[in-house]
Amino acid sequence: MVDENYLMVAVLKGLMEDKNYAVTVTTVFEEKYFDDPGIIEVFNHVKRHLNEYDELPSKDIIINSVSGDTKDDVLALFQEAENTDFSVSKNYDWLLDETNKYLKDKAIKMAILEGIDIIDSGENIHAIRNIIEDALCKDIKTDIGLDYFGQLSERLKRILTATDTRIRTYYPSLDELFNGGFPPYTLNMFIAKVHGHKSNIMTNIIGRQVLNGVNVALASLEMSTDMYAQRFDANFTNLDINRIYINKRLKKQFITELRSIKDRKENGKLFIKEYPTGKATVNDFRIWLRELGMRDILPQIFFCDYISLMKAEGRSTGDLYKDGKAISEELRALGFEFNIPVVTVAQINRAGTFIDFDSLDMNSIGECLSLNTIVYKKNNGIYYDVCIKDIQIGDIIKGSKHDVIVKGKSNIKKKIMYKITTKSGKTIICSGDHKFPTHNGLKSINTGLKKGDKLNTFS
Repeated sequence: MVDENYLMVAVLKGLMEDKNYAVTVTTVFEEKYFDDPGIIEVFNHVKRHLNEYDELPSKDIIINSVSGDTKDDVLALFQEAENTDFSVSKNYDWLLDETNKYLKDKAIKMAILEGIDIIDSGENIHAIRNIIEDALCKDIKTDIGLDYFGQLSERLKRILTATDTRIRTYYPSLDELFNGGFPPYTLNMFIAKVHGHKSNIMTNIIGRQVLNGVNVALASLEMSTDMYAQRFDANFTNLDINRIYINKRLKKQFITELRSIKDRKENGKLFIKEYPTGKATVNDFRIWLRELGMRDILPQIFFCDYISLMKAEGRSTGDLYKDGKAISEELRALGFEFNIPVVTVAQINRAGTFIDFDSLDMNSIGECLSLNTIVYKKNNGIYYDVCIKDIQIGDIIKGSKHDVIVKGKSNIKKKIMYKITTKSGKTIICSGDHKFPTHNGLKSINTGLKKGDKLNTFS
């Protein structure tokens, strides 16, 4: 371990003599990472001078700019530097490495202290993980991005071999659509209506991947682990899921075939873990994937069934669009962290069933209207006002473009945030993401619907 006083002298010389080093340090460091008042003053003066003049300040400028008690500290530091035989140019790589070690050590220590303060204050403790992760990412050797021409051959090699890193679905039509499969560190979402076979598509894709040697991790927020495993029993053996456990002849055949499939050397691994509905966060998945990694089990793809049953990290805003957006971003970040694709499914809400497929977006996922909202039910060619909660499967209601038949009904309750009152006195209770037809197209509170806007009405 290098003596800290000696390192601070070397850092001082680097800040005063080498512009590249000074720019790097002042960009990544914070003054709180230094203990010596003298080096803090020099650091702040060098940073300000670089920002204003794009050059290093002289020793005299710094000394004459400092006043008060810290001036003696600065003078003492410069005096020690003059008496220390250290060449920045000859020891640049060493100085950079030791400065980086110092940065990482100080960053993590400061993060731990901030975490303790958060716990003591009773604030949102979920913020601690972000603080720790930011500290762990501190590095003086900053990634400057892609050198487009300088790294041309490396980049083209990555692109031309990218299909090798994609995880195939082993459905030829889907793989063609996905240009070879799911790319690493991406979030991929299948969207369907209620009872639209969302879990089935995941089961079938996972089954094919496992049989082709892919290691898969599956988080279930709706079905138990055993219930999901039973789907794979039927998937792998191609036998009737409703009979293989009770019919004696099929039971024997089922066990024989499943053992035969288990013994295939080309199989990948399949891990299924159940989480409580509406309680699990991306951090729960992160812990699980890390546990698997510590046991040398490296999933190549992660499935979540499904996003609408997850909880955003930290405190929920109650806004369906914002919470869903946050969860999507967190899932995508999870894929980036583990360098794997993340696949999930989502359920189209009532409003989503009324619009064209090409118009579906995050606003079409989850519930957005109060169950007491009035819709128009058609009966014998006449429209009647009916609450959403009183609509039944098979009823015909007016959609945004044409009449639609109700094919499914969900009793999921969501937190409602806004009450809209029209000039005529009609009230509508909805979330911030529900879209209304206006004279300027579809608009929601989140996308700019405001007092004074004119809504298109049905008469």
